[in-house]
Amino acid sequence: MIDIYDDVLEEHNAILVDDMVRQISWKYDYHSNITKVNKHWHVLCGNNEEECISAGYDWAIQIFSIILKKYKFKEKYDIEGFKRIYCNSHTHGIEPHIHTDDGDFTMIYYPRLDWELEWGGGTAVYKEDTGNPKDPNYKANFQLDKSVTYKGNRLIIFDAYLPHQALPISRECYQLRTCVVFKCNVSGGNRDRLDFYKDNLSKGNFKVEVIN
Repeated sequence: MIDIYDDVLEEHNAILVDDMVRQISWKYDYHSNITKVNKHWHVLCGNNEEECISAGYDWAIQIFSIILKKYKFKEKYDIEGFKRIYCNSHTHGIEPHIHTDDGDFTMIYYPRLDWELEWGGGTAVYKEDTGNPKDPNYKANFQLDKSVTYKGNRLIIFDAYLPHQALPISRECYQLRTCVVFKCNVSGGNRDRLDFYKDNLSKGNFKVEVIN
């Protein structure tokens, strides 16, 4: 399941979030895949609401609350909260490895309102790799499911078990590609809904939906 939502925040709030993300002091210390070598810039907002507020990322909590209420994510995806919020950033030459996430759903918000299409930097989400990594003859087989374009004030949400990665940035781009990431949990840790999605996704029953 991969859904895309545009114009997530009201314009004045989107401008505010864009400005707040630009003020972040980044650390170049994060591996998207700990078994691989590439790193990118990263900052942890918090593992819960109290940590986010204490660290000055109350605006991230507000984004999460707005999203859940505006799009009825509790009813649609059974999301009850988040287990972690953080921000990532990339420049040309920094290409994170394909990886999967912890949690049940991953939400990625693109804050940069001045981002240009030709700069690239979106997100690629792949179909589930059904091979067994423990098999000595195993070779990763990732087939692209959806390439999501970076667009300011856009949100994408997908099942956390789906392989994905940030897309390369044009060498002619001298700006920082930023995003806010929410690792979400379903109510009561209920995996039945996710197993339903997973089974139907493998059968090709779900399509990408763009929601304005």
